[in-house]
Amino acid sequence: MRSEEISPAGAVLTELVNEGVSVWLDGVSRRSLADGSLGRRTKDACVTGAVLSLQELAEEVRDGTAYQDQVELLGRRGIPLDEAIRALHFYDARWACDVLRSVFAATKSTDGWVSAELDPRFADDARAAIAEARAIVSAVNRPNLLVKVPGTPSGLKVVSDCVAEGIGVNATHISSVQRYGELIEAYFEGLERALASGRPLTASVSVASFEAARMGIMVDASLDGPADEGAGRLRGRAALALARAAYDLYEERLGSDRWRKLRTSGARPQRLVWTGADTAGTGGAAGTGDAPDTKHAPVRHVEELVAWSTVHAMSQPTLTAVARWGRLSGDTLTGESSAADEVLTGLRQHGVSIDRMAEELTRAAVQRSVSSRLDLDGSVRDRLSVLDG
Repeated sequence: MRSEEISPAGAVLTELVNEGVSVWLDGVSRRSLADGSLGRRTKDACVTGAVLSLQELAEEVRDGTAYQDQVELLGRRGIPLDEAIRALHFYDARWACDVLRSVFAATKSTDGWVSAELDPRFADDARAAIAEARAIVSAVNRPNLLVKVPGTPSGLKVVSDCVAEGIGVNATHISSVQRYGELIEAYFEGLERALASGRPLTASVSVASFEAARMGIMVDASLDGPADEGAGRLRGRAALALARAAYDLYEERLGSDRWRKLRTSGARPQRLVWTGADTAGTGGAAGTGDAPDTKHAPVRHVEELVAWSTVHAMSQPTLTAVARWGRLSGDTLTGESSAADEVLTGLRQHGVSIDRMAEELTRAAVQRSVSSRLDLDGSVRDRLSVLDG
């Protein structure tokens, strides 16, 4: 068996699914589409969704050959740079949507979703972002497409507008319970606008990508310093506490009269997607899959965040590591609000501001995305200029 493949006997992934957790493959690019590995993983590794990335696209255009033929074709046709990049990304989105279409049908559109990226330079421009979202939906033309919208203050309006228009949204870079609550409000508002306009709510879908792992790392770094027994007890606990608090808020809002009215009209819950597992450690087994004796952080992150109707978005290395070395202990989030409050209260007492850190994380994530887009621009421009020469 090749090292990148998952055995159908990877029981922990089946167990994860049985706990009500969907598994989405993060970082999908042309290479994993062209070699058929995404399709195989939908069968062998319980993968039921895909997340595309401009960073992966940029790296493959720069260093690989998967996009070479299409770039050459676009160059011969004289396609402008921005349009060429859209063509590359949208082609991948259509392909991935088609691969997952059977999952989409079998799960009655609960899963089978593919997330494609907005131009990250529109993160603070709601008008441009909603126009770009419409363009993506029109160009890809698949029912199982989600548009990734950064969870900035401006992004909240984009989420509401997209949901009101029936555009599926993956709201990304959420790392505080406060921002997640604002996102739920944007989702509900969008659903109510859709309902008022006579649009079927079954077409208005959203998920919320919560970066608990990244926040956990940032919190632990802020606790480093002079020895403090209280701070020591809090290290390594923030990610799970935030996930528990977010899931508790999710359940609370689904118990509201406001949601019951929307649900009666066909609305679907806005599922939490746990992301950032790959950032939770410094390498080791998550990168190689070769260290069964070391419980590395990305696998722990997946093991710790388990609850019904949630999603784990994992890169292929983390998926492989979880399949080989993961061990589950059932639902870890439901009914744990008191444990979460204890940790979060302790962090506040030690001067940790989750909301401030969350803003910093979101800004940093958007900047990384912008940098990836600029790298992509440069790589495609270089390829096109070679053709022009």
